[in-house]
Amino acid sequence: MMARRGLRVIAVARRRLGGAPETWQSASAAELETGMELLGLIGLQDPPRPDVGDVIRTARQAGLRVAMITGDHPATAAAIARQIGLTGTPEYVLEGADLPEDDQMLGALLDRDGVVVSRVSPEQKLRVAKALQSRGHVVAMTGDGVNDGPALREADIGVAMGLSGTDVAREAADLVLLDDHFGTIVAAIEQGRATYANIHRFLTYHLTDNVAELTPFVIWALSGGHFPLALGVLQILALDIGTDLLPALALGAEPPGRRVLARPPERRHLMDRRLIIRVFCILGPVEAAVEMAVFSAVLAGGGWTRGQVPPAPLLMAASGAAFTAVVLGQLANAFACRSATVPPWKLGWGTNKLLVWAVLAEAAILAVCLYVPSLAALLGQAPPPPEGLLLALLAAPAVLLADWIHKSVRGRLRRI
Repeated sequence: MMARRGLRVIAVARRRLGGAPETWQSASAAELETGMELLGLIGLQDPPRPDVGDVIRTARQAGLRVAMITGDHPATAAAIARQIGLTGTPEYVLEGADLPEDDQMLGALLDRDGVVVSRVSPEQKLRVAKALQSRGHVVAMTGDGVNDGPALREADIGVAMGLSGTDVAREAADLVLLDDHFGTIVAAIEQGRATYANIHRFLTYHLTDNVAELTPFVIWALSGGHFPLALGVLQILALDIGTDLLPALALGAEPPGRRVLARPPERRHLMDRRLIIRVFCILGPVEAAVEMAVFSAVLAGGGWTRGQVPPAPLLMAASGAAFTAVVLGQLANAFACRSATVPPWKLGWGTNKLLVWAVLAEAAILAVCLYVPSLAALLGQAPPPPEGLLLALLAAPAVLLADWIHKSVRGRLRRI
């Protein structure tokens, strides 16, 4: 029913009109109820939905293989498959009775796109799911009847019909389609891929901030306490809870990209090598380097030398400058994390409205943390001097430049 619009009955009936001779015509169900005499059934028509062909093409562009497994007659199944563009050349139209008994042979026979298997029993549908899983495929199986329950349960993703499906099918499935439409499955795949990409963005953004937050403690510990601590615990809490929260949520709501279904499915972990390199070798070190450079410059400008204990006002101003550098670096990082391949100016700075408002709120929170005396004193910082503020502003272009170089190099390496 996902690909079909519903049953149509074509009948022939006769009617007497007064004293006129009998007239023969095609009759609808309503006309038959008015007294026309049904003579015989000519045929049944269960046409495909008009958009199924486009949906199948989209699914194939997304790297999905589509197969038809049905109880219909082979000729009926083949005709429907041709109408929706499922079968190619040559056509693979099989009958359940002809399927091999060996599961390995069955998997090899069905491991292709556009295959049609007709006259299938519930046991054979279950075997098909197991055979394809044994070859490393992630199998999504659809069904609506009681007999489809075992196959829906066995498949990696069981999809049941919400309108025409039985309670057994719905209970056995992982996903229930409320509209019984194949296109809804493809839309769910698009949303799933977008969610996966958004988790990557979220992780990249937060882990980059963690590198900048941990660096002052590492340097302080390695120096044996001779180098002052650039950020305190309360400042890190303010970064995680105050300034980073809204941009991270906005990245989690990034809409699906135009090419999200134009590439094959992801087959990598969330914390993969590319994300680790980007965070711990590119974005994180650049943000931390600017942070520590600004902190050291403000201390040196105030007359501090290594081994001395800086005056409290100077240390608070330097710490405020380091805090500012991290926030501004994260502001730029939020836009950089929108894509792993495209720089933010090509995506458009304002295409994610939530992110725009989030970074404006982040800048406002930064100003409150610096220039509200009671809050600044609680965090252990003070507004940086003008030269420290100018140096902290370099964090944003530094992060964007490093991100652009990294994406450009990766793009060239992929084309080699």
